[in-house]
Amino acid sequence: MATVQDSGRVPVETWISVCPGGLWEVRRKRLGERSRGDTTPMMGSLCKVKVRRKTVTEENTLPTSSPEQESTAVVNCSEQTTSYPRSQESVLQVPLDEWLVLRMGEGQCDITEGCLEGIRAGEMCEFTVSAWNAACSDVDGTQTKNTTSQASSQTDCFTLELHSLTPGQESWQMTAEEKWAWVLSHKQRGGLRFGKGDIWGAADCYCRAVKLAITLQVQTRGKLVDETLKEDEENEDEDEDEDEGAESPNDSTIPNEEYKTVKAELHCNLSLCQLKLGQLGKSKDSSIKATELNPKSTKAWYRHGQACLQLGELEESRMAFGKILELQPDSASARTALKQVNSKLKDLDSKLGQRLSKMFN
Repeated sequence: MATVQDSGRVPVETWISVCPGGLWEVRRKRLGERSRGDTTPMMGSLCKVKVRRKTVTEENTLPTSSPEQESTAVVNCSEQTTSYPRSQESVLQVPLDEWLVLRMGEGQCDITEGCLEGIRAGEMCEFTVSAWNAACSDVDGTQTKNTTSQASSQTDCFTLELHSLTPGQESWQMTAEEKWAWVLSHKQRGGLRFGKGDIWGAADCYCRAVKLAITLQVQTRGKLVDETLKEDEENEDEDEDEDEGAESPNDSTIPNEEYKTVKAELHCNLSLCQLKLGQLGKSKDSSIKATELNPKSTKAWYRHGQACLQLGELEESRMAFGKILELQPDSASARTALKQVNSKLKDLDSKLGQRLSKMFN
């Protein structure tokens, strides 16, 4: 996230957000005076918000309504998040002009979550969204196809108001089990989005899961613990004689094999998303990480072979598909892919031979 100054010397933050149709550039600036208190939305926070489209008549004025005037209910821990299915034909994955409840960290709307960062209850911000990639959907739901040069002209302005919120946590404040629960929920959500054709959304879920997973590290005894707990555990060992019967609140462990398996699946799934999005180099890198974590994963080797094939790295692609046949000799898909690679290699050898023949004749 980058911060710049607009003409009115109001700090403007910019970043790129993920939507079902692709990537959009977001520019945010706060409106009005800062509220009191230090509580701002974090992972797990339930946030009661309203998003409005900003019209020309509102260009220099703030909305006259306030959270107290429109709704006196304050969000609480037992409240359910607003059910609003993600749509391929929309950028803002939230209804406009009505109060709704979002849970930070779930990625229902990456733009809205980004705009909520650092905002206190009762505060507002203004944000604009501009199409950043070639294929995208219009903000109001009309799907369009744009070239990169046309994308920057698609801009819309909104205001976001935070009515109230519940406390959340930074990732470093979570136990290993809490982080792991988020990892698994992101993985599940990614699978659901992929099944509905929301490739950008699925990739975002897998990236969120991987970022959390890498904050966990392998320890002795084949267990996985939060790296932020190491110092606490060392201090507890020193005080063991003084408090021998106490149960450690940080005694949080995750089986090493489960960690490696899930993380490999995340990289493998991410590789497929990146392949479908045309990010071939990233797809190859993700597949390599997956095979390193689980060398016996035929799916990971297949992703690696696919990425290398499209990159034109045929020898490496042949190696990947050959690895599958070592692990699963009856794999029809690997045999078909290997034939395709060998055919391309044969064509290249033939063309190279023809060129050499012309050079020396």
